[in-house]
Amino acid sequence: MPLRPALALAACAALLATVATVPAQAEIVPNPQPEPTSSRAAVQALDVVQDVLAGKSDRDMTLALRELRTQRDELVGTQRLTADRLLRRPGGDRTRDFDHVRVHWFTGDATSAYVDQVGTTADHVLGVYEAAGYQAPMSDGTTGGGNGLLDIYLDDLGNQGLYGYCDSDDPPSTAGPYGAPAYCAFDNNYAEFPTHTPLENLQVTAAHELFHAVQFAYDYYEDGWFMEATATWAEDELYDDVNDNVQYLGESPLAQPRQSMDHFGGLRQYGDWIFFRYLSERFPQEAGGLPVIVRNIWERADGSAKTSPDDYSIQAVARVLADRGPGLRRTWARFAAANRRPGATYDEGSANRYPVARLDGTFALNGSRRDSGVVSRTIDHLAARTVRFNRSASMRARRLDLQLDLPRISRGSGAVATVFRTVGRPTTIPITLDRSGDALTTVDFGPRVTHVDVTLANAGIGYARCWRGSDWSCQGTPQDDDLPFRVRATAVR
Repeated sequence: MPLRPALALAACAALLATVATVPAQAEIVPNPQPEPTSSRAAVQALDVVQDVLAGKSDRDMTLALRELRTQRDELVGTQRLTADRLLRRPGGDRTRDFDHVRVHWFTGDATSAYVDQVGTTADHVLGVYEAAGYQAPMSDGTTGGGNGLLDIYLDDLGNQGLYGYCDSDDPPSTAGPYGAPAYCAFDNNYAEFPTHTPLENLQVTAAHELFHAVQFAYDYYEDGWFMEATATWAEDELYDDVNDNVQYLGESPLAQPRQSMDHFGGLRQYGDWIFFRYLSERFPQEAGGLPVIVRNIWERADGSAKTSPDDYSIQAVARVLADRGPGLRRTWARFAAANRRPGATYDEGSANRYPVARLDGTFALNGSRRDSGVVSRTIDHLAARTVRFNRSASMRARRLDLQLDLPRISRGSGAVATVFRTVGRPTTIPITLDRSGDALTTVDFGPRVTHVDVTLANAGIGYARCWRGSDWSCQGTPQDDDLPFRVRATAVR
């Protein structure tokens, strides 16, 4: 609505008065911008590498450096400068070439004889991997150590508690393909490690770390638990008499059956090598002196080309076992049951060297108590629990009826019954489940039977939100944890 003339004049006067009170050149003060800071994940990756060097962490330096490389651009200021220093190649003023490797060292840090020992050991290890059909480590051309050979640097790592490590200063794009070249560093004499001889320490270090270099050629970003477990498995395949990896079995599916296998943290990923030893002995076909099955799994995990399968860790395991026939679900149940008797399961499992997977409950059946009632256990993914039903010697019974109510088999449920007698070897009986995870089966429970073990196994490998940085397979969130497993045992005449 238009203003009346008198009101319009008054409004103009008021507006002019207001404008007159505003400074002719008002000062504009910009909002202060916060200083850039390093991301929490990047700082944590830097801290882990520094803790490893200080002897405060059991983490493998290889994967600690990989994590720092992937997070390096998220660091700022002195923290980025520190990371760049830690990610620098060790260097050397002398080199010597061998068939597969170029060895670098500084004058006075290693003897000529030791350099030859390193070169010939590395040549042997890489030659075995090549003969077994693995991809060779990717070459870094002339940009790294001066030629296309894999570079090995000799450094005084023993004073930091390190045997060796591998790294890549040319990591692949996170968009793929995921193959990457590698260089490695070994201790310059292994004098600081008294558990084995210096040569034995060099041998298992070469087998382990050079397998990491091979892994980089397949997929630099593969799941950490799988990389460490198979590299530790390789130690025992190439240098069977050293047995350095036995030290990790205290944190493994043998000693800790209730813990999920595919967690990356502490020492557990090293102890997981026993699963790949089990697969190697169950599927013994070899090429070049090594079991084929582990190579087949890495071929499924291969992400080095756009056309590669690029499965992640346990997904690759499951698909290879499906090709073999039994699948992961049945294999996992048998593996869990076999770990109750490592001496009868593994070639080197006797002489009390391997721990025994512990029981998860014992139930006595006798003349007055023939029914165990429902025994309920919750089990996480890639874990297992075993319960025992003891038979009283005086009871009159011929068989044991087992009623199982497990999660549906699509979630990985499996079960095995093992019958123990007064004489002879135990009898292992895989239990056939219907699709719902239910079963009703009967096993011998006659006078010669002392007890029956029932192993309940969860081979669930469902994950949500993969590639979010978790410590599980595909860096995702497990979806098959805390599942209910129920069994009821009834002694029948």
